[in-house]
Amino acid sequence: MGSLWRIRAADDWASLPVLMALVTFFSFVASPVFSTYSRYQEHQADVYGLEVIHGLVPGSPQVAAQAFQVLGEINLSDPEPGPFIKIWLYDHPPIGERVAFAYQYDPWSKGSLPNS
Repeated sequence: MGSLWRIRAADDWASLPVLMALVTFFSFVASPVFSTYSRYQEHQADVYGLEVIHGLVPGSPQVAAQAFQVLGEINLSDPEPGPFIKIWLYDHPPIGERVAFAYQYDPWSKGSLPNS
């Protein structure tokens, strides 16, 4: 195949476009995996943030939810994207999920310990 494309060796400059095409293809295919991991990390950061402000800020779930809402309005983000868009493009949890999580995360009222 190299002779068909006139690429004599791997260190030939003519192989650079093929290498760039392969890197682009593999990064495109791996994008959902990286985005999913990033969403997980951001969710863990949200948990940590809620735990840190608990007891320090009155009405911390409402304050966190309002902060997420303002963030979504400033960024003009879709609060409930479709599953394909979320999996492929979103590296943070959608604003709707973050707001709902801020309201429902309350391990202290059940007498259990926080997640982190």
